[in-house]
Amino acid sequence: MRGQAQLLLAAGLSVFAASATDAAQTCAAAPYADAADTLSGLVQRLTQTLSAHPSLSRAFVDQAPVLCLDDALVEEQAYFEPKTNRIVLNATLGQDFQLAILIHEVRHLDQFGRGACPSISYRLTEYIRARLALEADASAVGIYVAWSLRESGEPGPWNMLATWPTHEDLVARFAREMAAGGNEVAATSATFAQWFERADRREIYTFAICSNYLDALDREKVNSGGDNLPDDYAAKLCLLPDGRPYACSLPP
Repeated sequence: MRGQAQLLLAAGLSVFAASATDAAQTCAAAPYADAADTLSGLVQRLTQTLSAHPSLSRAFVDQAPVLCLDDALVEEQAYFEPKTNRIVLNATLGQDFQLAILIHEVRHLDQFGRGACPSISYRLTEYIRARLALEADASAVGIYVAWSLRESGEPGPWNMLATWPTHEDLVARFAREMAAGGNEVAATSATFAQWFERADRREIYTFAICSNYLDALDREKVNSGGDNLPDDYAAKLCLLPDGRPYACSLPP
C-alpha cells in the first residue's frame, strides 16, 4: 500500500497512517506565536490566503489545528489527523508547494467541521463514496484557491500543482474551463468531475479507504454499518468557501 501512496498528493483525513515519529516533527499550536521561522512564514501566507475564502478561514481559526513540519515523511506529502487535530506537512518541500498542500488539508478541516466526514455507521460502499467525494472536493477547491492566488499575482502554488503528477490533469481541466469562458463555479465543478476520470487515482484511494474502514471496525470491535448517505450529502459538501454551490455528483 505504501508504494501506491506515492501517487497521492496528500493522505487527506489520515487515509494513510503516518509513519514518522514525533521526534521528526516541528510543531506549533495556535496562535502559532512560538512557531519556528519556516512554519511561521507558512502560517502567515496561509492566513493571508484564507482571508479571501470565508469557510476555510473560519475552519482554521475555530478548529485551531496543531501544525507540524515533518522531515521523515517519504510517500505522504501531508495528512490531517482529526483525532489529534493535527495537520502534518512534509518539511522538505518548498513553501509554495507546502502552501498548496496546506490549503487542501484546511479544506479537509472545513469538511470535518461541517460534519461531512462519514463514520463507520455507514455501509462500506457508502463510506467509500463519501470519502472519494471528500478528496475530489478538497482537490477541486484547493485548485480554485490556487487559481485565485495566481490571479492576484502569486502563481507559485498553482505552478507547483500544475506540474505535480496527481494534480496536473485537474489543474489543466480548471484552466481549460476558465479559458473557454467559464466561471470559477463551473471550473470547480468540472475539476471535481475530472478527479474521478483517472482510474488509478480512484483505485488507490478506494483501496486505502477500504483498509481504513476495516481497520476502524477491528479497532472498535463492531460490525460494519448499514446506513446510507443522506440524499443531500453532495449538495451540502459541494460549496465554495464563499458559500456558492457548485454542481457535483457522488460516484456510483
